[in-house]
Amino acid sequence: QLIAALTATGPVPPTMAKVVVQAVVDRLLALPDGLEPLTLLQADEERLRRSLYVAVMTVVFARVAGWPEERLADLGGAALLHDVGAILDARRPATAGFVWLLERGIDEFWLRSAVVARTWREDPGASLAEVAAGGAAAAVLVRMAVEAEQLARDPATPRGAVAPALCARLRGKLPDEFLELVHTAFAGLPH
Repeated sequence: QLIAALTATGPVPPTMAKVVVQAVVDRLLALPDGLEPLTLLQADEERLRRSLYVAVMTVVFARVAGWPEERLADLGGAALLHDVGAILDARRPATAGFVWLLERGIDEFWLRSAVVARTWREDPGASLAEVAAGGAAAAVLVRMAVEAEQLARDPATPRGAVAPALCARLRGKLPDEFLELVHTAFAGLPH
């Protein structure tokens, strides 16, 4: 059902997107109670579609940034679950997602997912050193993917203009190195 929810209209080729989603699902299913968050997400079809896009784009950004291959499925999973708190408590999504994900267990996957769910909306700092010192790289990549998804969904943003619009939206909010990453990532995708 998750792969069926992927649309062919995104910037990532469907075959590549399917590989990312399959790796994320495999990682979740390897965890005790890993099916539970997938079931929760499937209750809201639109949020599921947006979360899948965010997961795929986060992995694309991470690959370009040189993220270790063996950690991409975990990062994609954290990206997929980034907004699970909005399903649980729309008034306090960051806290609700953080607590709910922590309740899943102490596996590093749940801990990273909880931190991302709590922090992706926050300002990570203006320099790469601040982002690195705060351990916020995963949350920043997810935030970039969330913003890209919003722009891609907006009919006023032409398909080829997502990267420049994303950089304009994030300029001054994220270190320049992340903005350069956006251009590199989108340049590597088919048009």
